Amino acid sequence: MKKLLLGGLCLATLATACAPQVADNEYLVTGTVTGIPDSTVITLRRLDGTLLQETVRDTVIGGRFELRDTVSSPLRLTLMAQGKGFPNTWLNVWVAPGQHIKVDGDGPLFPLWDVESDITEQQEENRFVAYTREPFQKALEYNVQETAFLKQLLSEEHREDKDFKKTIWSKVDSIRRLAMPFELEKAKLEVEYMKTAPVSQAWLSRLETNAKTVKAVALMPFYRDYGVLDEPLKALYQSLLDSVKQTQEAQVAYHALFPPQRVQVGDDMADGTLYDADGNEHRLAEFKGKYILLDFWSQGCGPCRAAIPELEEVEAMYTGRLVVVSISTDTESRWEKYLQENKLPGIQWNELRNDDGGLEARYGVQGVPHYVLITPDGKVKDAWVGYGKGIIKDNLKAHIK
Repeated sequence: MKKLLLGGLCLATLATACAPQVADNEYLVTGTVTGIPDSTVITLRRLDGTLLQETVRDTVIGGRFELRDTVSSPLRLTLMAQGKGFPNTWLNVWVAPGQHIKVDGDGPLFPLWDVESDITEQQEENRFVAYTREPFQKALEYNVQETAFLKQLLSEEHREDKDFKKTIWSKVDSIRRLAMPFELEKAKLEVEYMKTAPVSQAWLSRLETNAKTVKAVALMPFYRDYGVLDEPLKALYQSLLDSVKQTQEAQVAYHALFPPQRVQVGDDMADGTLYDADGNEHRLAEFKGKYILLDFWSQGCGPCRAAIPELEEVEAMYTGRLVVVSISTDTESRWEKYLQENKLPGIQWNELRNDDGGLEARYGVQGVPHYVLITPDGKVKDAWVGYGKGIIKDNLKAHIK
């Protein structure tokens, strides 16, 4: 008996010694995966405004990976796998101080990997994934195909081949049409589950995401079938406590489901409170009497950054007649840091809202760069999205004589 008891004590001690140690100020995510190659890079990223900022990474070796970092409070991160055959999306992983989170998966569809955790919000995430698993898997399979084609567009070999790009975009469009019924079915199931599920961060995230997709119906006929979710989502929003309606996710959903009247070409300009990097308040009305070119942008947008020299040029070309007002859609901290590091010239303002409301909503900003030209008497003259070399100069020449 003594030997058996001693053996039991030894085994218990060994198990304790082998268990991962997690400090009170850090988290640990360990993964055991099959069906993906060693050398696959696994990252955890944190959402900062509209940008995903990498926090930690590891490489899969022998089917295992480990991600560890410090954290002061529960936090939702996004796990992503990089390499051939993976979808271009993410898996929500909640972390918290002192917590060990286990990830188990098989195959490249990592948003369907199992996440074992004591964190309540992770358990809610898991329930949403389980409830929508079948259409979610089909949508991810199409996402893998789309991602592979989009990577071809970025290759140096075909950079200048317009016919090749046209062919690839046609294939991407076909894949998206095939994926749409499964994406819509997933959204319908999420909304169905939300009717009885507790309101959590996972719940609010789905409210925000689906509301923004419904908002796209008015701008992109491709999403027209999502219109069936408009009334159910409005009912879910209206069911929230007033305190919950003040959260950022609920506010974004509100502005998507109950959008303000958009300013059209020919209308009086919309105005609102904007802030400079020193925290001073401003309004567009300060520049009445001149042409105003609004430049909605983000530092994570390559075309936005590429447009900066041309914006400087046109302001110089129309000195005294035109003012360029650059309105960042980034969070306050990221925006201020970027301004300091890059010494951006001109008028750099920010609404400091991050709820898709305010001037972004009034001018119908769905993507950046987004430009709006306002006449000296305060009328909207033109608006366009996207940047290519010379497009700003050409558009201004057509309107400023």
